[in-house]
Parts: sequence; structure tokens; C-alpha cells
Amino acid sequence: MLEFIDANCRVGRGPVQREGALENTDALLSLMDDFNVKQAVVYHAVAQYSDPLLGNSLLVNETGDSPRFLRQWAVQPRVWELFPAPAELLAQMKENDVCSVRLFPAQYGHSLKRYAAGELLDALGECRVPVFISLDQLKDWDALYGLCTDYPAVRFVLCRPGYRCLRRLVPILDACGNLWVETSDLLMHDGLKDLCRYQNAEKFIFGSGIPEASLAAAASQLLLSEISDEEKQLIAAGNISRLLSEVRL
Repeated sequence: MLEFIDANCRVGRGPVQREGALENTDALLSLMDDFNVKQAVVYHAVAQYSDPLLGNSLLVNETGDSPRFLRQWAVQPRVWELFPAPAELLAQMKENDVCSVRLFPAQYGHSLKRYAAGELLDALGECRVPVFISLDQLKDWDALYGLCTDYPAVRFVLCRPGYRCLRRLVPILDACGNLWVETSDLLMHDGLKDLCRYQNAEKFIFGSGIPEASLAAAASQLLLSEISDEEKQLIAAGNISRLLSEVRL
């Protein structure tokens, strides 16, 4: 039976609470059990929509000591004392068992260019911390290419690239060895099949996109894809496990 790690999962209340949304982490664990998801990379809604530092703190409190939650903090470049300096941030991440980070440049209105974010991203790259970012947080596909090439030591994970992404995504994957792609809305016909055939299954990471998307749909997409069992297991859990195992905090 295929065993999953969900690499794209949000906890906490966002600005709009959808009908049927999970109420708490216990409800999330129950859903994970239904689909054989052994662990989930989780970030907090407050960190996305309101205050990264408060959201990160809430994440630690709400996930408790459960080994099934792999904590992900929202981070941003330091301005004055509004966000910790990279060395302090990395120490806090180590103390709180945080294994990856997520960027929200569009939400919080900051630049990812080297003059603004270089110190932060260089530090994350040196520690091999995976940096997640959704396509909607970038200006366009060229911005993604620029991000990967400006910071070749950073391991970027692109989330929710969209179902019409193939012609824009593939050239960037060809050019940038430091990019991985989360699969929650790779909904093209035979998309995973073709991407594994022409690219490499090691570049794709299973995610559900909870709560905006369905874990059932994401799991079904992978289970029904016409790829090998070995490729399915890499995408389901193997690739994200390897990335996180190589973090050096």
C-alpha cells in the first residue's frame, strides 16, 4: 500500500472558513489516517494571512509533540527588528523542530531580490532548508526562474503551479537543478506520466493543498497515474523525506 507524506498542508483558521473545513489538528490527523498519510508538512494560516511570527508560534503550540507534523515556518527578509536575523531564525528553527520554510512575498509586500533577501536565502541554502513558495506569490514564471538562478544553493519547492503550467514549467526544470514541484494541482491529462517520462520522478513531491483542495483528489491523482510503483513511492513520500533528511540546522 502506498504511504504518503503530505508536503502542502495548512492548519489554523484563515480569513474565510469554508464549509467542511478541518476544525483542528485532531481532525487533520483523522483525515490523514483515512488516506495512509503518515506525516504532513504543516504551516499556519495566521502566518500566511496576518503575522508570520505569531503564526509560527501558534503552529508550535497546536502541533504539540506529535511526530506526524513536520513544522514549516513562514519567513521573510529582516527589516529592522521586525523579523529575526538569519542566525537567530535558524537557531529558533532548530529549537522548535522546524524543518522547512515558506515565503509569502506577494502577501507581505517584500522583495526576493538579493539586495533584500540575499542574507536570508543564503543562510537557508547553506543549511539545505527547503524553501516552499506558491506560484501565486510570484509575479510570473520568469520570476520563478530568476529566483532559482539568483540562489542556486537554495532548494526551492514550487507549490500549486496550476493545470496549464507544462510549457512554462518544463524549461525551468530543465535549467534549474534546485527546483522541485509539489503536485496538488498538476491536473493535466497524463501530466505526471509525461513529467516522469521526460523529466524525473525525483523532482516531484506529493501535496494535498489542504484546506483549499482535497486530500482524496490529490491521492487519487497519484494512485491512478500510469507510472511505476517505484515512481509513485518517490513522489508520495521518498522525495520529501530525502530533502528533509538533508537539512543541517
